Amino acid sequence: MLSATAALRALALGDGAASQLLEAHVARIAQHNPRIRALVTLDIERARAAAQAVDALPLAERARRLAGEQPLLGLPISIKDAFATQGLRTTSSHPPLANYLPAADATLVARLKAAGAIVLGKSNLSELAGDPQCWSPLFGPTHNPWDLSLTPGGSSGGSAAAIAMGFAALELGSDIGGSIRIPAACCGVVGFKASENRLPRTGHIPHLPGQPRSVRHMLSFGLLARTVADVAHAMPSLAGADGEDQEVPPLPWRPQPPLTRPLRLAWCDDFAGLPLCPRTRAGLTQALAGARAAGHQLLRRQPAGPPLAQVWRAFGVLAGSEIGLALPARQRWPLALLAGLLPASQPIAQGFAQGARLSLRRQQWALGVRDAWLRALESMLYEVDAWLCPTLLCTAWPASPPPRHGGLPAPLNIGGRRVPYLEATLSLTSLFSLSGSPVLSLPVGVLDGVPVGVQLVGRKWRDEALLAMGESLASAWPAMPMPPGAQVDD
Repeated sequence: MLSATAALRALALGDGAASQLLEAHVARIAQHNPRIRALVTLDIERARAAAQAVDALPLAERARRLAGEQPLLGLPISIKDAFATQGLRTTSSHPPLANYLPAADATLVARLKAAGAIVLGKSNLSELAGDPQCWSPLFGPTHNPWDLSLTPGGSSGGSAAAIAMGFAALELGSDIGGSIRIPAACCGVVGFKASENRLPRTGHIPHLPGQPRSVRHMLSFGLLARTVADVAHAMPSLAGADGEDQEVPPLPWRPQPPLTRPLRLAWCDDFAGLPLCPRTRAGLTQALAGARAAGHQLLRRQPAGPPLAQVWRAFGVLAGSEIGLALPARQRWPLALLAGLLPASQPIAQGFAQGARLSLRRQQWALGVRDAWLRALESMLYEVDAWLCPTLLCTAWPASPPPRHGGLPAPLNIGGRRVPYLEATLSLTSLFSLSGSPVLSLPVGVLDGVPVGVQLVGRKWRDEALLAMGESLASAWPAMPMPPGAQVDD
């Protein structure tokens, strides 16, 4: 359960071997993965060979590489099963891809390997990364390490559970509506969604292998880890154009040390009257108190932009239209027909159904709302350092399989109110998916036995500054304990 940076320091100093570090992770997987089901495909023999190659290096050479071109040398990691891994099963939990063996690594996987990381295996997710739970039609559900009856969140639920349990030291994830941030909050780990188009998407599913790209907006990538410092250490190895994804600008990554000055933080607990569960509200209150005690200035604010209901519907329209492009008509039209039946109190679901009609005029409307929302958010963030708000309306909720004949799971009970499923799970994360902003989901404590997370939102393209602020702010809150039963008898 060492942080990634602590493990790498030990390797640089010769305090243990890469093979020992790897076998510690393998032991945890063997003991706990059968009940958690976080990792669905393992590559242990190749990982052992890679660790042995690291151990064969002279200590001075190992330390030189760790300080330079291979800053992740010997670090055991896992990869969300939506990223192509050469010669290693890649399914995105989509039954037609059950035996798919990619011929090449996704760009971000290749970069992690080039930095010296050792891939232990692939983590579970919902089908085609399409659900804020983690219930795979191929591998079944991943269970939350804090309570096996609860979801770990999704789509990167296996990723967050793997980090929380010590199956891997770092995990590569993707996020279109909250798929990194929701699981991070549910499992008590750090989740970082980089600015949209800061990292290349080459080799990510969806889109399906060999098919035209349909998702053009809001899809972002990042990391899950146990500390913000781990994320900050690994990000320089991932950022930058790859010559394939032409929307990634040639923007160099400029690491920043943790900030020592007090931060000026906007915060909010009222999102168009949506309820917060008691644990979420108490966790936010504790986070604000810790930040204030550490000397940070707190200002209760919201962007002066489009109404949030409009922002949520625009998110739904964009997601529905771009995901709908890849759906056959027999799946898309029943969804589109729901548009007129859904009430205004379900703006995300209503927008998604409207988007499935593939109306160019409606899509352009949604892009216009996106522009207005981003302008308002950036305007507010010019006056403060970052915006702090809950990651979710509620903590992890009871897991349930996807409905057998399509549709959505039942509403969630939040603070005594029944909130429709998509609005209950995506409302707070989708705001920053639509804007494309960089976001950190940070654990702020455990209440009634489950973790609570908050989002720290920064200015677009200022990812490095956000991580520097996140390291400073996280030090104001207590360190997260291990989930119950996470210890290995060794």
